[in-house]
Amino acid sequence: MSITDPGGKNIPCGDGKAKQTFAAIGEDLWPGTEPDALNDMLLGALGRVGAYRISGTPDAQTPVEVVNRSTRTILRLSSREKGRYQVQGETECLSIS
Repeated sequence: MSITDPGGKNIPCGDGKAKQTFAAIGEDLWPGTEPDALNDMLLGALGRVGAYRISGTPDAQTPVEVVNRSTRTILRLSSREKGRYQVQGETECLSIS
């Protein structure tokens, strides 16, 4: 795994609110695993760590977006290369104070 966006920075959203982003990539044990399968495996594993629900209707051209209402976070499972996991996330716009 490699952290590509460690987060920790407030990104202004207006009205005294901000969000934070974070991202990581990782290599699968088998380099030939198709991107859709990687996203499906990530989606299946999320049920063990949080109450994430799919948002919208994912297709092969767009990331799978999942939302956790209690933590107010959004994740995008966006693996596009064989054998390479990719995830980006962000919080909702939250009050800074």
